[in-house]
Amino acid sequence: MSTISRFVGKLSLALAGAALLSPGIAAESAQARGQTAAQGYPDKPVRFIVPFSAGGSTDIIARAVGESMGKYLGQTVVVENRTGAAGSVGAALAAKAPADGYTVLVGGVGPMMVVPELDPALPYRPARDFEAVGQVTDNDYGWVVNASSPFKTAADLINAAKARPGQLSYMTTGVGGPLHVSMEFLAKQQSLQLNHVPYQGESQAVGDLLAGRLDVAVMSITAAAPLMKAGKVRMLTLLSAKRSSAVPDVPTIAEAGYPGNEVPIWLGLFVPKGTPEPVIERLHQGVDHALQQEAVRVRMRDLGAEPVGSTRGQYQEFLAAETARWKERIAATGIKR
Repeated sequence: MSTISRFVGKLSLALAGAALLSPGIAAESAQARGQTAAQGYPDKPVRFIVPFSAGGSTDIIARAVGESMGKYLGQTVVVENRTGAAGSVGAALAAKAPADGYTVLVGGVGPMMVVPELDPALPYRPARDFEAVGQVTDNDYGWVVNASSPFKTAADLINAAKARPGQLSYMTTGVGGPLHVSMEFLAKQQSLQLNHVPYQGESQAVGDLLAGRLDVAVMSITAAAPLMKAGKVRMLTLLSAKRSSAVPDVPTIAEAGYPGNEVPIWLGLFVPKGTPEPVIERLHQGVDHALQQEAVRVRMRDLGAEPVGSTRGQYQEFLAAETARWKERIAATGIKR
């Protein structure tokens, strides 16, 4: 065998060995890059994308959590409101952000469960484009009417809707959002025809509600509480499984006579897929720290939101169960975008 032949043979063996080792080397390299990225993280402000308008429940809670997380992380958390399409505009923006931990989506049922199920043409898919960081809250919503409204109970509203098909109006924060789906689910059960009026955020609907241009707003306690204290509105029923300490006299939807129409609305943090694992864990530690602060917990409960917190594994299991449940409810309504 010539010298050249022996050299080629050794080179082929070396390349083959490198090919066998390369997956492990690549994995170790990726892990090393992630650890390196986390060592100095964060070294600049972190951006929270809130896919709903300023002044609404998601925005207020995001700011409370972000302020506490910022102190823990040693960097400012900047809240950026990107509204539209039941939260999907902000979610799409976050999905396309660099996967470095500096862009965090404050997401919930709408942009992460309901809208993707209704619209397969969205530019993002939650399972494909996001990693879950941690659950933040369960939020209580209810039916809110002007203080001068003739409706005193949920039954009053439903009976009026039966008597006046298509005439009663209700607001939610977007077509195809979880509140819209839930109201139409109830309407189908009760053989109602309701007039849905979508808004980009809760705060934008307040003027119309107070002026009597809306019959009922499906609104969070977070947004409704100040108006209730001022005597401008009242809440007919909570769309929750149990009463809220923030409004203990308001009955749940089951107590009002319509069980099975509870609407669990939750918030959690998400980052773009590919964010280094140590960075995600650092963010999880930050939100876990924030939820342990008594001032944050009191602030949330005053707003009608229950601080949750969980391990990342628990959160992922919760998300899987929620996805299945909303698929069933959407299929029952027949709503399409």
